[in-house]
Amino acid sequence: MTSNLLILLPPSEGKASGGEGPPLNLESLSFDEFSKSRTLMIKALGQLSGKPRVAQKILGVKGAALDKARADNADVLNSPTITAIERYTGVMYDSIDYQSLDADSQRVFGENTIIMSGLFGMVRPFDLIPTYKLKMGAKIRLNKSCSTIWKPLISKALKSTADNGVIWDLLPNEHSAAWDPSKISCDVRFTVKFLEAGRDGKLKTVSHWSKALKGALVRHLVANPKLAGSADTALGLLENFSHPEGYKYRPEMTAEVNGATEIVFLKTV
Repeated sequence: MTSNLLILLPPSEGKASGGEGPPLNLESLSFDEFSKSRTLMIKALGQLSGKPRVAQKILGVKGAALDKARADNADVLNSPTITAIERYTGVMYDSIDYQSLDADSQRVFGENTIIMSGLFGMVRPFDLIPTYKLKMGAKIRLNKSCSTIWKPLISKALKSTADNGVIWDLLPNEHSAAWDPSKISCDVRFTVKFLEAGRDGKLKTVSHWSKALKGALVRHLVANPKLAGSADTALGLLENFSHPEGYKYRPEMTAEVNGATEIVFLKTV
């Protein structure tokens, strides 16, 4: 791992289909201590695929999307794989635009990023995974959400991975529930908030642009890993970051929230 930098990301709701890699090999995935739980989750997901009404409720899709999700979930162990960074699509991953990063930034991204997954717990960007449909908040085993099932395992794994490091926690609430930051002795954990000032002067949290903004921030971090991976220099690095939509780092609005340093990016009219 490069420096002490660790970036935590959610997967995407949408996923690329197909692939040219071999069928899933659980032993080849990062965090092989998750293999037993991954096997149980895959079995439960496969059983769910045979129950159309239950699957519709749990997976949150219907019609052709439900048919595809059920087929994908039933074939997780046999379908072709591609790397996680290719599999996960959507606004944030489009904004990261991994393929356009230079070679050094690609290496840093691959070594220093962990992606949370309802099915696999955690994966790294170069892990080979099949397509599937499962939210972190879904309940497919033991009447518990995936986040509840994974929480002790993920927290333990992150303790050895992230201790004494700098964590950039870009997870939404659903995925934040899958680990316990209080168990990790990191130098600092950064979270981010994007705000927009209306004409009336009132600030509102941005939802539409937040994924694209996080993607742009990830690009900035992996291009500057030494600065991003030090508690002493990370905030200074943000002074050079601005998004084309006009969101800029506001150091005077930085605050400690729930054990993390919450960084605010603000757009004014």
